[in-house]
Amino acid sequence: MREATAQELLARVARHDGEALGVLYDRFAPGLLALLRRILVERQEVEEVLQEVFLRLWNQASHLSREGIGASAWLALVARNAAVDRLRARRGLAPQALGGHRILGENSAWLPRGEELAKLEQRSELLQKVIKQLPSHQRQALDLAVFDGYTEAEISQKLGQPLGKVRSELRAAMSFLRHRLRAVMGTWVANI
Repeated sequence: MREATAQELLARVARHDGEALGVLYDRFAPGLLALLRRILVERQEVEEVLQEVFLRLWNQASHLSREGIGASAWLALVARNAAVDRLRARRGLAPQALGGHRILGENSAWLPRGEELAKLEQRSELLQKVIKQLPSHQRQALDLAVFDGYTEAEISQKLGQPLGKVRSELRAAMSFLRHRLRAVMGTWVANI
């Protein structure tokens, strides 16, 4: 018997199938835990965020399923944003407003669809190679934004660089990654 796809499981969760949620948890929790541990240090906090993420999945599954949004991409983004919001709160800062200075919002329009995500997962080594091609200063700024939740202004202060330079470095990094993602996805041939 073949294993159900994440999208099939998500459709079942949308119908309030607790067993399907458990299968999604078993499938994606280890990767999410690794992501959350990279952002947060305390085990209890990591587990709380993971629980929050799957509760949100339970509550939003029907929307995600209807829109065809890839469950693993959504889970990773929501987990990252929840962890970053906790980091910011710990530093005495408000959570980043969506559409404001948040580098990665929760707008689902740009999230990969199920079939795209399957291609990305098959080509993860190639994706990592593309990320390593970024100049170190762009990779460092992107890392501070993605994993530490710093805004552009905070990155500027932390790196001792003008705000305009940080903004252009982040824009260049995102543009490069977006452009090279087409090669990773296999929609055009490139020598990566």
